[in-house]
Amino acid sequence: MTGFLQLWTNATKSLDNGAMKLTPEEITAGKLNESNFELATQTLHDEGIVILEEVLDEPWVQKMRAAVSEQLNAKYEYAEKELARTSRHGGIQSPIRMPFMNPLIIENPLVFQILKQVLGKRFFGCLPYGCNTTFPGSEAQNVHRDCGHVFPEIQDPMPPLMIVVNISLDQFTAENGATEVWPGSHLLIDGSRDETSTLRIPPERYADLTSEQTLMPAGSIVLRDMRTWHRGMPNTTDESRTMLSIVYYRQYFLPDNFTIPLSEKEFSQFSDKAKLVFRLRREKTQTS
Repeated sequence: MTGFLQLWTNATKSLDNGAMKLTPEEITAGKLNESNFELATQTLHDEGIVILEEVLDEPWVQKMRAAVSEQLNAKYEYAEKELARTSRHGGIQSPIRMPFMNPLIIENPLVFQILKQVLGKRFFGCLPYGCNTTFPGSEAQNVHRDCGHVFPEIQDPMPPLMIVVNISLDQFTAENGATEVWPGSHLLIDGSRDETSTLRIPPERYADLTSEQTLMPAGSIVLRDMRTWHRGMPNTTDESRTMLSIVYYRQYFLPDNFTIPLSEKEFSQFSDKAKLVFRLRREKTQTS
């Protein structure tokens, strides 16, 4: 990894090393073959990000895109000031109902196969999940991490504790604001206390390092160590660009008695696996 970091130059390119094309057999079976499984987990370890390209088919993506767009339109129809405040980056929280609770989103077997290796078998996730949308006219975000090092005072980086899984509902292009990432940056220790407290990366830290944009087809799945430096980029098109966003944690981050209470109707739509991973339970009924 040291040699790779030394070879970084001040350039931006499409993400090649972190992207993988799976075989049709793997997608159908919902299981990576041995060589691709090793490649995916090693890439996530080394680069802080891996992309499984185009694993969800177009009809499924279009259906989800329509459902998410309906929620986004309802939230932002009269919220131009809010969009301006966030430089036209936004999102929603998922309703606890179909199609948002589709197993291909919340318990995707390809994702879970990798997470079990990277976070351990008892990893957990939180519902509702979110989405990240870059609206037309958006500006570049500050370079940042989504979470910091648990022990920033230790010079050697710890294994990953939090992985975010993104599902692209649009093709990600340079024109519509594909996320910019700094591969390997999850292994870089914070440069200052301010960086530790704000999670923002100052320009002098990344100016001479190579960044790459996550150019990918719709229906791709991204797994990213949440310590990896990244930012949303300007969307110069007339269409918004959206991806779903679900966070998973190593089991040691689990708060005491962490469960999500749901109504009987909400609870019944989940598989036993999803109930375990997201620590779901029925709401207690009120008795008179």
